[in-house]
Amino acid sequence: MGVRLGLSALVLLLALAGHPALAQSFLGRGPAERLTVPPSGNALRAPTEDGTAPARSPDAPAAEQRPAVPRAAEPPRASAPQAVPRGVIQSTIAPARRLPSGPRGFRLTGEEDSLRYPVYLTDAQTRGPARLRLSYLSAISVAPESSELAAFVNGTKVGWTRIQAPGAVKVVEFAIGEGVLKPGYNAVTFTASQRHRVDCSTAATYELWTQIDPSRSGLVVGTATDMDVRSLAAAEPDESGALPIQVILNERPNLARLERMIEAVQALALVGRVARPTVTFGPPLQGRNGINLVVGTASEIGGIEGVSDLGPITGPRLAMLPTRPNVPPTLVVTGSREEDVRQAIANLAVSAETGTPGGLKAVQLFRGYMVYGGENLTLDRLGAASREFSGRLLHVGFDLRFPGDFVPADYGKAMLHLAGAYVAGLSSEARIVIDINGRNAASIPLPDARGEVFDDSAIPLPFSLWRPGVNHVEISAQLPNAADQTCDTLSPAAKQARYLFLDRSRIEIPHFARAARSPDLAAIKGGAVPFVVPGQRPRLVLPTPDRDSADAAATLAARLAMASERVIDFEVVTQQQVAFDASQLVVAPARALDPALLEAVGFDPQQIQRVWEGRADMVATPGQFGPEGVLTLDRLRRNLPMRCALPTLISQVRQAQPAQT
Repeated sequence: MGVRLGLSALVLLLALAGHPALAQSFLGRGPAERLTVPPSGNALRAPTEDGTAPARSPDAPAAEQRPAVPRAAEPPRASAPQAVPRGVIQSTIAPARRLPSGPRGFRLTGEEDSLRYPVYLTDAQTRGPARLRLSYLSAISVAPESSELAAFVNGTKVGWTRIQAPGAVKVVEFAIGEGVLKPGYNAVTFTASQRHRVDCSTAATYELWTQIDPSRSGLVVGTATDMDVRSLAAAEPDESGALPIQVILNERPNLARLERMIEAVQALALVGRVARPTVTFGPPLQGRNGINLVVGTASEIGGIEGVSDLGPITGPRLAMLPTRPNVPPTLVVTGSREEDVRQAIANLAVSAETGTPGGLKAVQLFRGYMVYGGENLTLDRLGAASREFSGRLLHVGFDLRFPGDFVPADYGKAMLHLAGAYVAGLSSEARIVIDINGRNAASIPLPDARGEVFDDSAIPLPFSLWRPGVNHVEISAQLPNAADQTCDTLSPAAKQARYLFLDRSRIEIPHFARAARSPDLAAIKGGAVPFVVPGQRPRLVLPTPDRDSADAAATLAARLAMASERVIDFEVVTQQQVAFDASQLVVAPARALDPALLEAVGFDPQQIQRVWEGRADMVATPGQFGPEGVLTLDRLRRNLPMRCALPTLISQVRQAQPAQT
């Protein structure tokens, strides 16, 4: 890649890095430096929610042994009750404001990884004491003596803990200093540094993971008693990180009212930046998670509890009903006429985002950085950070979101310009691999046995590998050396840096072709292209307009609105037809689909029917997830937890390690 290490290389590295101390540490010219932030307050730790220390898995090996390491840990087990130690405060655990679910889920993998979540708080929630609760489970192969999990809020390090939870879930709490949380979006970030117990091969790094339990993790803050129509993003997600939206019904709606309800759901998803909305129709939700939605004219919603408190409704109206115990926030979208309701929906869709710079950046990156062509982006803008790396396999990933009408083909390429360095002594297998959406785009060897510094190593990434919507780019540096053969995980050499990644690396996106393509599932997912063509009103077809179909249709519409970043004006109909004058989204059980319509779009009706009839084989059997949806090994491997196995109600709180300086 270019320049050999030496005195001139040191000068070049200092110039290109913009991080003199980092470069000095990497090249061994001075004392090593670690980026740390003083703690904002005392850290609290609760090993499990019944106050007991997590039990060691009986088959967890000692560090000096070398067993056959499985690809995933044994299923989690609750810890056995033990006597409460002295000095431990026993208390009822307070509920946490859970983290939202995004495309990456809740798993930290490999030797180094990070997860970032945007969390919206109202002004009332930022007052008073606050804590960050982290509930997690780790692979049995993670070595606790050399693996750490750190937590940051708006860039401030609030605490860290050793990763040691292979047999039972651990709960750790960190105090958040006064003034760290702000009204609006806040960035909650977790970083993991994980090393293998006994295996130093590159392949073994894939066995390292830490799974965050979304049902028990989040910010322990006050209640959002001051939520209004401009802070709807503060609505709390459920135990999986999804946001339940309940459209309240007092009678069976006609198709015109159903259209307005689905439009209001889309507007709510947009203003709340909801990555995973789950929409249902029926009675109001109970508890603190989700949001209730009332949509209709004043006469249509008159019988719903609490609406009369709004007083006379004479025009477009957005309002929150007074808070009630054990009921999530209730938003009312109404007006005296149908036109007023539509205007209220339009008013709802106008977003006014506030928050910390880190929180707003987390919102921007949560579903991928949007590109339109002609961009030249340094990777720090995409969430990457400069760092030294002492492991065997470094992963740096980021997401780019292309327009829904992007045309992938071999007519052009994006250019990735890498900046960094690697040390002497790497084996001949050392290389940098670039993957786009799981497909290999480039493989570049690291050939110089004396090490190398590179300022601008250009790597072409063909447009044929990209797709409309979110694209995940993974930069992997494979860095084996001779010391991996002996595999002394506790030796000082195991902590010596092998690679320096610089966030001034950049990706250049030239202008690309754009054209609506239909039918194309990737385009639909990427930007809802068939449904936003000017001059056409798309049809939402419900052949069986029952509650299940309406739930599915409204959820799909909300996700399409998020993809297109606008409310889609669907015409809701029940009649299926083969038509080419407008786009159609048909939502129905397979048995209700018109065979002629299926054949028109290239499906075999009989095959669809066979798949539908065999769906029972893919449905969870009763008790599969335990009495409370306990996480199974299979779901754990796929990063799809129901919830981790934890006792309920009672917790112990004890002093834990603060952030180190």
